[in-house]
Amino acid sequence: MIQRGELTAAQAVKFSKFAGVPFGYLFLDSPPDQRTPPLADFRTLVEPTPLSKDFYATFDDVEFKQNWYRNYLQNEQVAPLSFVGRFSAKSNAVAVANDIRATLGISDNEIQQQKSADDLYGLLAAKAEAVGILVFKNGIVGNNTRRPLSVKEFRGFVISDQFVPAIFINGLDASAAWVFTLAHELAHIWLGESGISDISANSEDKHERFCNAIAAEILIPSERFLALWNGVEGNDDIKIDYVRAHVKVSTYVIARRALEMGKISYDYYSQLYRRVSEDGKNKGKSGGNFYNTFPLRNSKKFTEFVTSLAVRGEISFREAGNLLNTNPNTVMTFHAQQ
Repeated sequence: MIQRGELTAAQAVKFSKFAGVPFGYLFLDSPPDQRTPPLADFRTLVEPTPLSKDFYATFDDVEFKQNWYRNYLQNEQVAPLSFVGRFSAKSNAVAVANDIRATLGISDNEIQQQKSADDLYGLLAAKAEAVGILVFKNGIVGNNTRRPLSVKEFRGFVISDQFVPAIFINGLDASAAWVFTLAHELAHIWLGESGISDISANSEDKHERFCNAIAAEILIPSERFLALWNGVEGNDDIKIDYVRAHVKVSTYVIARRALEMGKISYDYYSQLYRRVSEDGKNKGKSGGNFYNTFPLRNSKKFTEFVTSLAVRGEISFREAGNLLNTNPNTVMTFHAQQ
């Protein structure tokens, strides 16, 4: 007979899943040591939000996919990516940004054609994945809607790699901020670095400010921005609206560009960011069609590649489901809808 306070094996497994604790930890004599961050932590707040099990689960998932994909590419003798680590911290921000734009094939005309912040993010993510970078965007751990990610904890991270660099964007951040975070993480890849990024405009880390400057230059080249900013009289609101009408990127991105160039105060920028964040929250959280968000959570490039292998019989649908945090039926349905 089981005594009070004891669990059966099945109950212990259920408890470990509910608590988010590895099953083996339940049998340790004492709690395990706190996990060491797997990436350089560039966050510079006095007391940054501690990295939680949700961050570690997200990192482990991305790293698992990255390792699997790297092994596949190396078995196929695919050459390493030449742009990873092409520049250093001593490089010029404009030179790095211009190289990123050239490598990705980003033109001002394409940016102008985007109708929303979401569209611009989609364009930049597609361009990045086309040259070999995996881009993940998710607001929850895997497909678990009961485990939302915290924006206060992290807004993005990057795992640089010569074969499969990977970027993760916290989907619970304001959608207008996604594109700047993505551009910031691209800067880290061109510098050959991995880390949990500090995208904040008041970062105390000189290197993160350098990546912010590169990101701003990618999205709105400084010469064009200054010509527009100085081309109209008025207060900051008028100038931002004027630039917005000509470059067609989000107000948030314009504000970041203006802040990076010392044209607006940090207080003004902070007020604008809070407004953008609230607008994003008010859009609703229905999440849309699962099969539209499914490939974004797992990197569209990675999802389509794994699915194609399963369809061709090179891997099983079960293995494909394990790689994509879902079941074989979902993989088959996703393929049928493409």
